[in-house]
Amino acid sequence: MAVRKHAGAVIFVCWLAVGCVVSGSGDAGGRANSLRGEQRWGRTDAGKGRLNLVPRRQNILRLYGGAAEPPAPAADPVSAGVSTGEPQSAGVRLVRPMGGFQRTSSYSSLNDIMLTGDKAGKVTSDEGNVAPPVLQAAPSSTSQQKTPTKLSLKRSMSSEIIIPDTLLPESERLNIVIVSSEITPYSKSGGLADVASKLSAALARLGHRVMTVAPLYKSYEGVEPTGVKRTFGLWDSGHTVEYCHGFQDVGGGKGVDHIFVKHGGEASKHGPKVTSCFERAGMYGEGGMDYGDNLFRFALFAWAALEAPLVVPCGGVPYGEDIVFLANDWQAGFVPLILSSHYRRYKVYSKARCIFDIHNMGYQGPFPNPPSSDQSPFSFCDFGLKDNAYYDKYFWVYPEADRAHALDKGEAIKLLKGGIELCDRVCTVAPSYCQEIMSSEGAWGMEDVTKGRYEHTTGILNGIDRNEWDPSNDPYLLPICFSLENPEGKAQAKAKLQKDLGLNVDAHKPIIAFIGRLSPQKGVDLIEEIFPWLMDHDPKGVTGQVQLVMMGSGEEKYANFLRRAEAENKGKVCGYVGFTAEMEHRIIAGADILLMPSRYEPCGLPQMYAQRYGTIPVVHATGGLKDSVIQYNPFDTSEDGVGTGWKFDCADAAGLQFGLWNAINTFKNYKEDWSKMIKRCMRMNFSWEKSAVKYVDVFKAAKAAPPYINPLPFEQ
Repeated sequence: MAVRKHAGAVIFVCWLAVGCVVSGSGDAGGRANSLRGEQRWGRTDAGKGRLNLVPRRQNILRLYGGAAEPPAPAADPVSAGVSTGEPQSAGVRLVRPMGGFQRTSSYSSLNDIMLTGDKAGKVTSDEGNVAPPVLQAAPSSTSQQKTPTKLSLKRSMSSEIIIPDTLLPESERLNIVIVSSEITPYSKSGGLADVASKLSAALARLGHRVMTVAPLYKSYEGVEPTGVKRTFGLWDSGHTVEYCHGFQDVGGGKGVDHIFVKHGGEASKHGPKVTSCFERAGMYGEGGMDYGDNLFRFALFAWAALEAPLVVPCGGVPYGEDIVFLANDWQAGFVPLILSSHYRRYKVYSKARCIFDIHNMGYQGPFPNPPSSDQSPFSFCDFGLKDNAYYDKYFWVYPEADRAHALDKGEAIKLLKGGIELCDRVCTVAPSYCQEIMSSEGAWGMEDVTKGRYEHTTGILNGIDRNEWDPSNDPYLLPICFSLENPEGKAQAKAKLQKDLGLNVDAHKPIIAFIGRLSPQKGVDLIEEIFPWLMDHDPKGVTGQVQLVMMGSGEEKYANFLRRAEAENKGKVCGYVGFTAEMEHRIIAGADILLMPSRYEPCGLPQMYAQRYGTIPVVHATGGLKDSVIQYNPFDTSEDGVGTGWKFDCADAAGLQFGLWNAINTFKNYKEDWSKMIKRCMRMNFSWEKSAVKYVDVFKAAKAAPPYINPLPFEQ
């Protein structure tokens, strides 16, 4: 390993990490005994975003956004959990989810649910058959350009984005570390995995040095051990992790260092084989239950993520201390804590900044303290820190009305809360979602926390992979292809979709598509409510002569609606219970209108895919849906026109009817306006490079300002 400029500081920090063993109880298996007890409360979201307690009892209704919804099946390569009632991971205690949402297979859009199934409703996963991209070894220090020559520039797909052919000069280049509990194609339960993967690649293409850090949930092709190990003291035990590395080439001598934190899996010098706290059947739990040691698992992950830039020699040289950390969601909620309470107080990472990215306020990472009625409360000293500083930033007390019994103090910590309060800057996945989380409903009861960081919060719309979603070269459509310049292929894609799904082949009937999780949050109940209206003829001849394609998995009652709608309307309706990536591509390519009546949507992706393929979105004006769809203006007299779809303000049947009726009416009676709208949609730029540039602006603003939390250093 090359010796860093501040090698002494690194050695000192590592000694502290090993030596800060604290009081408590634990085992050699990497799980804290104090976290293995059963939680004493069952908590659930209820009402208008308030996080309520309920006593443990049978038939507890868990709420998602105010509507009941069971956890959806999860995805390979590594799933969020399994649907069986018994834990598949031996010796692991499962506990009931506490507060906020249960972890489901999707953050924001059905595209994030990697499910497949037949029309009978049997759902299995086919993602395990998808080969991950080939990862190459990191370039050696001799081959890596340290001082790039004069840059030659080429234009990206957006005229606003300039992509350098090589790494940026050192004075302009940022060292960026993205900390995420999941990353495609290795592990995924939702949109978080895509953001970590696609954003890291886009930042690297812009010329920055980029590392991702994620847990090693199982062995991955192209990912090799580095031999670098570190031991951290948590709950009176030393827990050793090893760093594994894979390099993703993004072209031009640039790439992403994917670092994975491996725990256990091999025999120790003084005992039997150490059980990994990461390599389990699920990432966060099994069968709708959380792992009882999740607090320990992600505290260890945060420590390992902060050490990685200091000790892992990527390309022969560690990233060092001048870092911008992008910590994602509650699983990385301890990163700003350990950065402030430990490293900064030991004068390490003085130039580093931490940005906290919120993907969904419903997932808050709450943990009761004490974990159960027969255990003692924990402090941050149990996490390997020298004292209990900043505990108040994570502390949460549930109101008396929401507690299980008279002796219940309702005390807990929330990792999302602490991450927001301690980081240097906050980002969300859409500008409108940034505003929504300032309300009680949007913040799920933490509006005081989000409002307190309002001036430091920025909403940045997620992007899409324009290579994966390219109608001119989509492997799921070939030999059919089309583009803005040559749009004829879209009619072919529509005719083939109609034929393959058993619909009447008729170019004059609009295909209306819904692709989403079958739950009230996605608005499928609104579609069921307006279904008779949509199928019947209205006096103006707008409704009735339409076709409807619905695909998704979720609650059985809505799955039955899909099956019943198809059975009673042969040739007009297709209800596909399940999900495949191929069908998603083909439906979006062949449909004329995409419905997204979600009650709330932090970002959403299908509406962006649809516009790329010339499919007009009709959406509820919330979150990223509001930001990515431009309201159509039929009264605009300019040559090109204005608008890429319809937005309705109220997530109810009347609102959905308003948007849908206008879309169908325009399709049938204003052909020229419809054709112009298709072209406007296909010109939209939702590239990840566009989003990455905005993230870089936030990173630079954070670097230009002093740390938000800048504690006095420890006395030597």
